[in-house]
Amino acid sequence: MPDRPVTSYDVAQRARVSQSTVSRALRGDPRVLAGTRDRIRGIAAEMGYAPHVTARNLITKKSWSIAIISGDLRNPSYPALINTLQDEFARREYRVLLMSDRTEGTLERDILALRGGLVDGVVFISHRVDSPMVPQLIDWKVPLVILSRDVDGAQAGRVDRVTSDNAHGGRLVAEHLLELGHRRIGLVSGPLDNPSVKIRESGFRKALSNAGYPLDETLVARGPVDIRTGFEGGTALLSRPGRPSAVFSITDYVAFGTLDAAKRLGLAVPADVQVIGYNDLEASGSAIFDLTTVRQPLDDMARTAAQLLLARIDRAAGAPVHKNFGVELIRRGSTGVYGSSGDR
Repeated sequence: MPDRPVTSYDVAQRARVSQSTVSRALRGDPRVLAGTRDRIRGIAAEMGYAPHVTARNLITKKSWSIAIISGDLRNPSYPALINTLQDEFARREYRVLLMSDRTEGTLERDILALRGGLVDGVVFISHRVDSPMVPQLIDWKVPLVILSRDVDGAQAGRVDRVTSDNAHGGRLVAEHLLELGHRRIGLVSGPLDNPSVKIRESGFRKALSNAGYPLDETLVARGPVDIRTGFEGGTALLSRPGRPSAVFSITDYVAFGTLDAAKRLGLAVPADVQVIGYNDLEASGSAIFDLTTVRQPLDDMARTAAQLLLARIDRAAGAPVHKNFGVELIRRGSTGVYGSSGDR
């Protein structure tokens, strides 16, 4: 071991490879065979080599950092996506900077920092529709992927995005509830200026109308996409005369609040009312919730978003890519079959 700090040249000499191969191996470049990567990493660890971040940034002209812009982390769908994104970026030796669109007074500063080279790319998973980050990052040509969020208008054709088939998912919900015999169906939804909510709700409404049972507007509650909306909306719908026999909550997180409302009102699920959500969060399959839902392949979506962003960082040119994943209905106890039938 030399008295001076160990360099990549020392590691290369010991491994009998070039310095560039050492550099690529340590950042997880797939062009280096897995066995070679592991051997070089083992030698580097044994020698106590630590890459000099500033020097590497100057050589590669990269920050080796990725920003993930998230919404409210109390919503379990965000941590689920973030965990997978972090794993994917770590494999390529990228650090992750987690930013929130909820922090008041810092948005303008954060946007300027992103433009100024703080990160090499951005994954935007927030559903905040009034955020100016998306159009500005697109205009500034910062490598950007929109994940799990539909995009309206001209922006849709200007940015890489990874979505799921929200229209089909909404139809699956309506068809399932109609198949069970429900006719008075409630909806606890989010803001219609949220493109994902709008498309999902539109698919749900269209399927009901096509079957001859259009949604009763008096059975619709709306608010932010959070558990409080589920509770307050569920309480309003389920405590009224002529309450719905089933409620579609626009996400699982909202559905958790709706289930809470039903329990506090003394209603048994599924005997008195049935509830269906959307996302298939990990908790949704637990005995506590046992929630029927529409499954989005969140892990696959996050991995694809990471791969798209890394490809865009490596070669910025090319037409925007849109990956739209299929969804499936997951039947659980919250929509168990009633003991009776007929108009509900």
